[in-house]
Amino acid sequence: MTRQRDVITVLIATYNRAAHLEQCLQSLAVQRFEPGDEVLIVDNASTDHTRAVVQKASGWFPVALRYFHESSPGKSNALVLGVAHAAGDVLALTDDDVLVAADWIEAVREGMRDASIALTGGRVEPRWETSPPRWLQLQDRRGYSVLAAPLALLDYGAERDVLDERSALGANMAVRRAALDEIGGFPASLGKLRGTLLSGEDRYVCERLRDAGHRCVYSPAMVVRHWVPKARTRLWYFARWFFWSGITNSALDGAERAPGLRTLLRVPVYLLKRLAASSVVRPSATPTRLRVVPTGTVLSTTTSVPTMPASVCPGTVQSTGYVPGRSSRNVPTSLPWAGAWRWIQSPAPSGARPRQAAG
Repeated sequence: MTRQRDVITVLIATYNRAAHLEQCLQSLAVQRFEPGDEVLIVDNASTDHTRAVVQKASGWFPVALRYFHESSPGKSNALVLGVAHAAGDVLALTDDDVLVAADWIEAVREGMRDASIALTGGRVEPRWETSPPRWLQLQDRRGYSVLAAPLALLDYGAERDVLDERSALGANMAVRRAALDEIGGFPASLGKLRGTLLSGEDRYVCERLRDAGHRCVYSPAMVVRHWVPKARTRLWYFARWFFWSGITNSALDGAERAPGLRTLLRVPVYLLKRLAASSVVRPSATPTRLRVVPTGTVLSTTTSVPTMPASVCPGTVQSTGYVPGRSSRNVPTSLPWAGAWRWIQSPAPSGARPRQAAG
């Protein structure tokens, strides 16, 4: 007996990216949708013309284009609302600053054709606003290096494979609605929140599905291109992202791994191993400086700061973010110390006035 075709809901959470969202919708409009497929936009209280963009696009869009408004800040809150209103059997997730490949929806449908597959994810390639700096080496002998993570880029190779310990990215991921409901949906405590770089909602879903015995696979035919603005190619952004990655790890460990978690000095052993691996000093053509400033410290141009190669940054900063994250019961709103890391940056320009670190 032929299995009934899945209906697909494309789900996008958006906040103040009307211009990017319009381009995203244009890339979706050329997809080969099937009857019943739809696209849901959840506006997370944007103050730009996001609503007008969706209303205009609905006049020429090839399938139902539905708009919802979520006033509670946070990407996961927007996703929860979207899931509640979705009509599809399969939820295909992407981001408002993404352009999907012309055959993306077909690749999603093919990736989920096997009913035993609960989740699939594909490649996320960069779409640069400006040429990346020389220190930003995205490739290593295994593919993308750890420095691809802050830019939300992913490439596990050309072969379809099981996602064992790896995760898909929310910019290019499809999940079966019934399986998502079984694990309780997206966690409100994770995902982008204004003023932070908290993440992990996609990784949480992958881990929970695997723990529940579901199959998660990598589908290289699913390809999207993710916008990388100039601001995200600066060293301070990478340091801040890895710091918040430590907080994300602590939140995930608190929810999932705490009972059997091996730690040393309150840092998990797996993160210490990652720290050791990323702290191998490599020659750098462009020396960089990191300012690591405690809350309340006044910065001046004469402040003594450590100098280290960019290759040291990921594991070091990630571990630094982990410890206070584990001691906080409410991530991230009760983390006053987090403001200190807003001042991780390259050297202050000559003549800059002293600044008070945010609390």
